[in-house]
Amino acid sequence: MTSDVKNISSLPPLTLVLGGARSGKSAYAERLVEGAGGGTYLATAEALDQEMQDRVKDHKERRGKMWLTVEEPLDLADALKKSAINNGLPVLVDCLTLWLSNIMAASRDVETEIETLISTLSGCRAPVIMVSNEVGLGIVQD
Repeated sequence: MTSDVKNISSLPPLTLVLGGARSGKSAYAERLVEGAGGGTYLATAEALDQEMQDRVKDHKERRGKMWLTVEEPLDLADALKKSAINNGLPVLVDCLTLWLSNIMAASRDVETEIETLISTLSGCRAPVIMVSNEVGLGIVQD
């Protein structure tokens, strides 16, 4: 996968990047944002075990200093609104699958959360790139 993004104006308002587990979808989405000069990385994962802590560390090291990282496992719409307003740079949301599972685990109303997210996305002035798993294309191995 390659990226043709040369600056922020060449990014569409909303991009969805799908792929199997560990398929490179996050790295691809990061290249889109880096091609536009950097942005905000809105992470929905919670590093609750050593494997996830290692993955978060690896992702942060790979991204480097051109990124502002915001970690928000539940209140995605609020974090997105603040990120898109504060600097006008692209926002990468990684990932919707984890966010949705966090919402369900917290016993929140899924439909309301999704409607709030959609409403927030429609008002974003900055480009948003969202990463999600293509269910059925791979699972995390034991």
